[in-house]
Formats: sequence, structure tokens, C-alpha cells
Amino acid sequence: MSEHLNNGQPVVLVVDDTASNLGPVVDFLEGKDLMVSVARDGAEALRRAELVRPDIILLDVMMPGMDGFETCRRLKANPVTREIPVIFMTSLSRTEDKTGGFRLGAVDYITKPLQMEELLARVQTHLKLRRLQKVLQAQNARLQEEVRSREAAQNALVEMINSVRNTSNAIAHDLRTPLTELRSRMEALIHSLKEKVDVDALERLEGALSDIDRVIRIFNALLRLAEIDAGVRRSGFTTSDVAEIVSEVVDFYQPLAELRGIVLSINGPSNLPVMADPLLIAQAIGNVIDNALKFARTRVQITLTDREDAVHVAVADDGPGISDAEKSKVTDRFYRGDASRGTPGVGLGLSLVKAVATLHRGTLSLKDESPGLLISFAIRK
Repeated sequence: MSEHLNNGQPVVLVVDDTASNLGPVVDFLEGKDLMVSVARDGAEALRRAELVRPDIILLDVMMPGMDGFETCRRLKANPVTREIPVIFMTSLSRTEDKTGGFRLGAVDYITKPLQMEELLARVQTHLKLRRLQKVLQAQNARLQEEVRSREAAQNALVEMINSVRNTSNAIAHDLRTPLTELRSRMEALIHSLKEKVDVDALERLEGALSDIDRVIRIFNALLRLAEIDAGVRRSGFTTSDVAEIVSEVVDFYQPLAELRGIVLSINGPSNLPVMADPLLIAQAIGNVIDNALKFARTRVQITLTDREDAVHVAVADDGPGISDAEKSKVTDRFYRGDASRGTPGVGLGLSLVKAVATLHRGTLSLKDESPGLLISFAIRK
């Protein structure tokens, strides 16, 4: 009897508490080029079935303690062993005993005293069925994986097409107004400069420059998003301290917060190292803080935490917040909610933050702060 189960031979687990029954079955099956493992009771059968993973189990029904029926029930309840075919060996001949065994998951019965050739024929039949079942399962798994891959590719293609279309439409819409205004201002300025250079003309020139700056900001943001989407920015990854980056960003925005009468504060660990692009992280955090300062009434609180294999930067304000209907839209490119209509911007701030989070295998989430909004930016380690 051998338990070296790595040579490709079918493995049969024989379970019987009587040595005089066990010995002849084992000798006969091994003589037919089958590998055999044995168990003397139900508890040992459960352990050995999980360890050996036999191709088929020959199970005696009448055993002391845990009988064959209960052993079969537990085998079928275990995800590791439930697919292994079970053939009962029994002297029970009542129909209700056999049907009860089939209900528990057995595939066949062999009546004692055993006829060895019949035993071999039934074992070989169910081994063939088991092999065919495994082949079908493998083919089905491959087909399902192929279907999932094709669906994923199709969904990605549809999403890309929609993204390109929506972005193109948004660019055309958002750039048309500032460019039209720029042309009108420049035209008026040219006429004025033909006569004289005065303060009014210079003010209009500054307005035109502001329009130009707005267009440049839009294009810069789009280029950064394109680089992130293409994964180009991964080359800038290095060991970075998120706590230090956030602290520097807070220092940059502190004068603006004081000017608006808003308390801008930060708390959390002073050292949070991750592999990241520090410039993108700084810009993403800056965008979140800038967004909070636009709507906050009295305070903006930044909280740093290190949990679940990620560094979390949470920015909370006490402003009006946003509706649940808008939460799923504010990270869309060029989307501007009702509360943003009167504030500067082009609708790329949070979409850039989401793209940076995705690049760092992280997440961006928004939830009500009552009052206000809590934006949480996670960076995977």
C-alpha cells in the first residue's frame, strides 16, 4: 500500500473498520494499478480525505461511532471533499437505506459480501465519470474566464469611447466661452491702443491675460490627467512622506485660510512613508484643500491616519456639503455642481484627485459631515 500520490495513478480511499474486509479490497485494487489509502473509522476518513484528496471513496456503512451515512454527510458538507465520489459498501439491502445514501450524495452502492470484479467495474466507471467531470469543469472555467475577459475588454472599450466623447464635448463647451471672451477683449483692446494707452486699456489687458491663464490651466490639467491615465507618471514614484507633503500644502494655503477667516488645521502622525509621486500627491491634496476652503464657513480639518495597508488623508469642512445625487458626479471631468457655479474653476479638481488616487492603487470617497463634507483620499502602501 502506497501514499506517494504524485505519479498520476487514480487514488482510492477505502474506509472499513474490519481488517478482514479491508485487506482483500486493498490488495485487489493495488493489483489493478490503483493507489490505495485506508481509514479505519469515520473520523479518520474525514481527515485522510482532506489530506489525500482521493479520486473516489469506498465507504463502509456499518461502523462503530460515526457510521458511513454520517461520514458521507460530513464529506459532502466540506468544500474540500464534497466533489469526491462516494460508493457505499454495505450488507444493508432495504430500499430506504439505499435511497437515504443517495440523498446524502453517494453515487453508488456495492453489496457485501463484495464481488471483486463488480467492485472494480464500478470503481473504474466512476473514475472515468470523475475524469470527465474534471475536464468539463476545467473547460467551463476557461470559457467563463474568456467570457469575463471579453466582457471586461468590451466594457473598457465602451467606457473609453464614452470618456473620449464626453471629454471632447466638455472641452469644446468649456473652452468656447473663455476663448470668445478673449477675442472680444483683445479686439476692443486693439482699438483702444490705436488711440492711446490708458488705465482702462491696461485693466482690460489684465482681464485678457486672466482668460489666457484659465485656458492654460485647463490644458495643463488635461495633460496631467492624460499622463496619469496612461501610467506615464509611475516613473516619478519614490519613497515619500505623506505627512510632510500635507504639512507643506497646509502651510501654502494657510494665508488664504486666514484671509477668509477659516481655521485650517492638521492632526495625525508626523511620519507616513509610502511609494508615491510626491508632486502628484501634493497637487491632489492641494486640490482637496482648495475645494474645502471655497465652501467652508469657519473651519477645514485635515486628519492623517495609517490603517489597512494605506495612508488616509481626510479633509473635512463645515460648508453646505453636496447632495447624494451629486456625490457620484463630482469626480467626473468638467462636472461642476450647483454650489460651484459662482466659484472659480473648470471642474477638473476632484477628477484629478481621483486619477491620482487610482494611480496609487488608492481610493477617493465623499460623505456628509453634518454640516459640511468629508473627502477622504487613500494611498496604498
